[in-house]
Amino acid sequence: MKSKSETIDTRYNKQNEVVKYKFFQRLQYKRENNKDPKKKSTIQQYVNAIHEFEVATKFKDLKNFTYQWAIDYKEYLLQKKNKKTNKNIAIDSYIHFLQYPRELLDYLRKNEKGYSHIKESDIDYLYPTNGEKNSVSATSYQESYTIQECLFAIRKMQAKTEIEMRDKAMISLCLLTAPRISALITAKLRSIRYFREYDCWAFEQNPNFVNTKNSNNITAYFIGNLQDIYQNVFDWINYLKSKGFADEDHLFPRFEASFTSEGLKTLILEKNIIKSQTTIRKIFENAFKNNDLHYLKPHTFRHAITRKANELPNSSKWISVLNQNFGHKLDSVILSSYGTIAENKRGKILKDFPLE
Repeated sequence: MKSKSETIDTRYNKQNEVVKYKFFQRLQYKRENNKDPKKKSTIQQYVNAIHEFEVATKFKDLKNFTYQWAIDYKEYLLQKKNKKTNKNIAIDSYIHFLQYPRELLDYLRKNEKGYSHIKESDIDYLYPTNGEKNSVSATSYQESYTIQECLFAIRKMQAKTEIEMRDKAMISLCLLTAPRISALITAKLRSIRYFREYDCWAFEQNPNFVNTKNSNNITAYFIGNLQDIYQNVFDWINYLKSKGFADEDHLFPRFEASFTSEGLKTLILEKNIIKSQTTIRKIFENAFKNNDLHYLKPHTFRHAITRKANELPNSSKWISVLNQNFGHKLDSVILSSYGTIAENKRGKILKDFPLE
């Protein structure tokens, strides 16, 4: 049962629901500005943010929107806490919480009868100011493991059963390439590729097969050259192939509950995809808690690697190749001005990254 503080506000405004439905349908099915319709996961983010906006503004009719609503909403967000950390929400969340209601109001103003009187200048109050961004980001330092802690946890993991082999390979790949959870879930066996011309391995995240942010095509080269960590991934791939898995099958499939002929509970390896990100997070949680380390989300692997890079000589070079590995379009103002590292060099540079 959820605590009172976690209870979802079920109030709603009937008229708002009608126009919100039209807006969400448009997001899901209409191609605009040469961009494909939004994914369901992205639309859910819109739903969540717009709900927060309605909570903050007491579910008033959206046709009555004024700039004061935006001010009240910003104050609400700046006081909002992350339920898991009890710290202020992250800067990315703050920006999205403002962006999605702003897009809804702009859509209503332009497309729905009875909303055209909403002023564009009032909607503009839903843009974050630099001061607000600084206020949020100043309290949103992301704790992470050290690389040494990651390696310690991985090397302590057992790999005697199928599920242990899968989980160890999954966390190994996360350290080697720091992908998003959605990419881990949708990875195929074919996604792990050797580039002979560069003499390096990579997690190739083709958006036609792998779920990547904004459908970006990402080639995430293996970071470092720790052969035992590589081998965890290779052993799992070879095992799956020995069980009849093909290149198009999922790299980290789920296990289905079943029973042995003696009536004992067991888990059966299937070719089906893991459906929930919560399952992935639980794998990471168990791996680290079993080694007396508290749980931090998988995304913090990026922070661990980046902080290590910042300590190295010529850190700008390392940050540049890492950002490209993570699928970021720009490295920083300085790096983007002078260009990113060429593809034929990036894999070789990352192979030399001193993980330990």
